[in-house]
Amino acid sequence: MKYRTAQDLKELLLEERERVVNNIPQEKLDVYLYLHTVFEDTYVPDDKLYQFIFRHFFRLDNPSLTKEFESCYFKLMEEQRDHERPNIVQITKRLYEVKNYKGNPTMQFPLAASMLHTLNPSFPSYDSDIVKAFDFSSTYHLSGFDKKMKRYIAQYQHTFHTFGEMMEDEALEPLFTHFDQRFPEYELPKIKKLDLLVAQLGNSLQ
Repeated sequence: MKYRTAQDLKELLLEERERVVNNIPQEKLDVYLYLHTVFEDTYVPDDKLYQFIFRHFFRLDNPSLTKEFESCYFKLMEEQRDHERPNIVQITKRLYEVKNYKGNPTMQFPLAASMLHTLNPSFPSYDSDIVKAFDFSSTYHLSGFDKKMKRYIAQYQHTFHTFGEMMEDEALEPLFTHFDQRFPEYELPKIKKLDLLVAQLGNSLQ
């Protein structure tokens, strides 16, 4: 399948540089820094404030998801603390096994990606804006865990490799400079800045 490449995204980002950088919501930086920093010193399953902020920011408070799902999610998040290379397939599978209010399993790969991205921004996020930026195809019509997972992993790997390529592209340095000028008080890793830039690009695409 043909997804947007590093070259495609670079051209779009440079063309829309001012609009992309200037429209990034500051709260995205604030919430990321809070969740990433506080995680180091908290025990997530017992930290209700942490859970509250995470739930609302990443839309974990979806009406179809149960309290059991939330509990499982934050326990899984805590379990990743000592894993240098968490297995997103296993995390998604465990979440899949928790039934929703209708008694059905649900594919929650984007939430699994949000979990890992919060802990380590080198793991890409995978929300609707990232999907639009890359022009990823939907998994909705695919049946069963394995078929959906295969599509998600292919797209996730594409994101990872594309971001790696873009991080090394000197032509994008003016974009990062503009980001730093807009948010001078924020110290973010470069990979997180790129994630925010690409997500905002996706948000701006119709």
